[in-house]
Amino acid sequence: MENELRLYADGAHDDTKALQALLDQRGLVTVPDGRYLISSALVLHDDTCLHLSHNAVICLADDACCYMLTNDRCYKEGRNHHITVEGGTWYGNNAHQRRGKIHPEKPYYWGMIMRFQGMEDLTVRDVTYKDPESYALLIMDADRFTVENITFDFNMLRPNMDGVHVQGPSFNGYIRNIKGATNDDLVALNCDDRLDDGEERMNTKGDIENMTVDGLYADNGYTAVRLLSCGSKMRNVVIRNVFGTYRLYGVSFTHHNIFPGAPVWFDGIQVDGVYCSKPPQDPPVDPKFIRGMDDIYGEGSHDAHVQHAPIVWFAKGVAGGNVRISNVHRIEKAVTQAHTVQIDEDVHFERLVLDNVTQRFENCPAMPLVLNNGQVDELITLP
Repeated sequence: MENELRLYADGAHDDTKALQALLDQRGLVTVPDGRYLISSALVLHDDTCLHLSHNAVICLADDACCYMLTNDRCYKEGRNHHITVEGGTWYGNNAHQRRGKIHPEKPYYWGMIMRFQGMEDLTVRDVTYKDPESYALLIMDADRFTVENITFDFNMLRPNMDGVHVQGPSFNGYIRNIKGATNDDLVALNCDDRLDDGEERMNTKGDIENMTVDGLYADNGYTAVRLLSCGSKMRNVVIRNVFGTYRLYGVSFTHHNIFPGAPVWFDGIQVDGVYCSKPPQDPPVDPKFIRGMDDIYGEGSHDAHVQHAPIVWFAKGVAGGNVRISNVHRIEKAVTQAHTVQIDEDVHFERLVLDNVTQRFENCPAMPLVLNNGQVDELITLP
């Protein structure tokens, strides 16, 4: 028994059972420096704080094909309370994983490093996520959660490599100080979502309310913040201080036809402080960013998005009440035709305020600041 529960911390021996035995004790669980190999998901219980030291690395074993960390009520009825995860690096080893029902004894593997579902009072902080198969962190059906001081170190090998991905119903969330490029949304707030691989389907629906996203940075990121409503309402969201360069969008309002014909509604959305531009198309861009899009989405995708995807995007078919976009300052060095604010056709909002939005194109002709092909009942533009 003693040998079975020994922590090797050498990256070669399997530490899953020993780590789980520590977590089963609840309370404060401290993991010292070392490299810990796991082959099954670690499970957190109520009233647990998992603290990894700065040089502690949790590594997913080859062909484990499972989440790395989850809560004990995930997939079950009931809720978990008062769980904290802090420190260390979680290495998803995506080059040696496969999505799907790979192992009969394990849940269907969607590719996330961490999945928390049915949570109240969750905190995730001071964590580095490396090379997930899909999302780094999925939070769904949650109330009162904080995610802060997060770093992403992604190899861009896979599609859907989100950073922090929140699905409805979720309420009262605070997401701050998020750094590093991803191969999908850096932060996604999706009221409605689905995962469909042809074998197993998961649909989620629910309102998202009372969210703050503050302080994002990525160099050659994908999209900074994606907002999605398709059947449920998104209300009272504040997005502040978005920095960096993004292949697609700084902030996007979308529905993605998740549930065809379902109503879309955004209201009380405030975007304040967007300092984004497009990344360059040519070397010295790290080729992993170009391959990360072209190999997955088709040759030329990287450059096409740099050329045409706006900084703030209202996608065709979105609708809502009141949105305010303030303090957007774009200094554009790339050669691009992307608008700063683009409102597509079949968009309808009751009120849109654009306050102190500026742009400067240094190496190509300037595009119009706003392209509006939709309907805004009250469009207010302030200097």
